[in-house]
Amino acid sequence: MNTRLLQAFLVLTQVGNITNAAEALHTSQPSLSRQLKALEDEVGAQLFVRGKRLITLTDAGSLFAQRAQVMLDYLDQTKRDLQAQKTGLAGKIRIGCVESHLSAYVAKWLATFQRQHPNVTFAIYSADGNAIRTQIDQGNLDIGFLIEPVESAKYETQHIPVTETWGLMMAKDAPLAHHATVTGADLAGLPLLGARRSIVINQVSSWLKIDADTLNLRGERNLENNVLPLITQFGYYDISIDGMQDFTSADQFAFVPFSPLSQTQHTLIYRKNHQLPPTVAEFVKTVTAEIAKMPTTTA
Repeated sequence: MNTRLLQAFLVLTQVGNITNAAEALHTSQPSLSRQLKALEDEVGAQLFVRGKRLITLTDAGSLFAQRAQVMLDYLDQTKRDLQAQKTGLAGKIRIGCVESHLSAYVAKWLATFQRQHPNVTFAIYSADGNAIRTQIDQGNLDIGFLIEPVESAKYETQHIPVTETWGLMMAKDAPLAHHATVTGADLAGLPLLGARRSIVINQVSSWLKIDADTLNLRGERNLENNVLPLITQFGYYDISIDGMQDFTSADQFAFVPFSPLSQTQHTLIYRKNHQLPPTVAEFVKTVTAEIAKMPTTTA
C-alpha cells in the first residue's frame, strides 16, 4: 500500500463514482479500478459497492476512509515537523480548547508566538473536555486546554490559575435571574441542562451538597451555543461557568453563581510518553513560562 492508493480512495469517496475519480486523478478508469481492487485485496475487506452511477461505502469502507485521512494528515504533519528541524520553527499546532475565560489567554499566547515564529500556523478545535481528550488520544490534537477536574492519568499536565465560577445560565427574565446566588435547594424541579462529563455534574453536586440523581437533568451538551434558544425561549437553565458570559449577550442572558461558592481552574494537557513535534514543544515551553508569571488566582 502506498500513499497514492490512499489518496485515490479518498478522492473516490469525495466525488462518488469511478469515472469522475479517474478524471480528477488524471488516470484511466480501468487503471483506477485495478488499483482500488488491489487495495481491497490488501486490506482484506470490501470497501465500496458499485452502483449504476454512484458508489456506496461499506461499513469497512467508511472506517478505512477515516483512518486513511488520519494517516495522510499524520504523514503531512511529520514532513512539516522534520522540515522545521532544518529551517526553524514551522508547521501547525493543533489545539483543543474549552470556551471559557481561558480563551482570551490562549488567543494572546498564540498571537505572541506567531509574531515570534511567522511560519507557524495553528488549528483550534473548540469542544468539551471529553471530546478534546479523545482527539488527543487519537493523535488528532497535540495539546488541550481543559477546565478542571480532568482525568489526567494518561497526560502530562500544567495547572493554569485562571478561575471559573460555576452557576446557572438563564434567560434575563427568568424567575431566578434577580437572585444573588443559587443554592442546591433552588435547583429542585428546574429543567436543567449540563455538560456531558459526569465528573463535572458529580463535582457540582458535591459543592452544593445534593444528590446528583435528584437533579432534573433534561439534556446534556458539549458547548453551549446550540442550547441557548432552549434557555431564552423555553425556560431551561444551564449548569455553566461565568466564562460563558464572554460568548453571550448580556441583554438576553443572566448568570447567577452557586452558593456555596463553587470554583475551578484550568489545565494544559498532552500525551505522556509521546514526543511532541518541535514547534508544539516550543509553544508548550512558552506557555508554561507565561503561566509561571501569573498570580495564584486569575479571573
